[in-house]
Amino acid sequence: MIFDNIRRKVFSIMLFALLVLLLLYMRDLFFDIPDAVKWVKWRNSAVTGFPDILSGRLSMLISIVMTLIAGMLIYKIGFDHLSITGREHLLVWLWVIQVGGLSFLHPLSEVHFATVFILLSYDALFGIYRKAVDYDGIFISSMYLGIATFFYSFSIYLFIPYMISLYRFKIAGFRDWIISIAGFLVPFYFAIFIYHFWGESWLYPVETTIKNIVPDGLSTGIAEMTVSQYVFCMFVFSLIAVEMLMHIKLMRQGMSQKTISCMRSFSALMLFSTLVFLLFTPESKLMIQIIFVPATIYLRILFVKIKRNIIANILFLLLIAISIVTLLY
Repeated sequence: MIFDNIRRKVFSIMLFALLVLLLLYMRDLFFDIPDAVKWVKWRNSAVTGFPDILSGRLSMLISIVMTLIAGMLIYKIGFDHLSITGREHLLVWLWVIQVGGLSFLHPLSEVHFATVFILLSYDALFGIYRKAVDYDGIFISSMYLGIATFFYSFSIYLFIPYMISLYRFKIAGFRDWIISIAGFLVPFYFAIFIYHFWGESWLYPVETTIKNIVPDGLSTGIAEMTVSQYVFCMFVFSLIAVEMLMHIKLMRQGMSQKTISCMRSFSALMLFSTLVFLLFTPESKLMIQIIFVPATIYLRILFVKIKRNIIANILFLLLIAISIVTLLY
């Protein structure tokens, strides 16, 4: 496949990812969109002041940096925890193509920070199997998820697949539950003190999060996206469906038990994040960035399974082309 020769050169991988992002962000960075509208209000976050500080082109640049950091973390998780080898570089590139293809994910938003901390959470979680007792790992992984929830309130629902994943890596007991919950609540504990000393309502972080995650009613509508954005998402998920329908048993013969557990954890993450996206629209539209995390893992596995380079190259270039077209129309 094209560019396979640089799959282990991290600098080259990130440089190509940066070039792709600059291409996809070009319209927002350099053309006809005024600085004044290049930011979004953080509607589902306990941190509401960031948009007033980080706006305009600065918002876009920080968004690019956060997207690259998330891509690097996906690459690290794939490299450290998955026994599937080959085309590791695609983990970063597929990620930036998906996120960059949707214009509403370009301005810096709460989900950019939440995604990074969710990835940090799963990276720590996937390592707890090394010790019979690893309370530090459980605490840190759940704390990262708590920070993600502090930034993006809908992340609280991902505590369910997190606990499901915890049971896949160890026999979790009552103490593990308590430590997980304690770690998850730590960010809010510190936030309460900070808001209190700033003279604000000390319950503001908790009240805001609860208000955000308990809507007036479940939505039966659809997310506010353009037709081209829906086509792009449908193309991505059709590729994932193809991956799931391929010879799974043959692929699993080369998988370690840990890799199978990691993949099932990503499946649970995709399931619950998709349910949140569908049930709480249109407020949950940004959730699609979190959905793209497991989607990236599955897409990379699809490209590993494709043995004919010409087919892999066509699909990869087609994905880039559709991503660019989605931004233009």
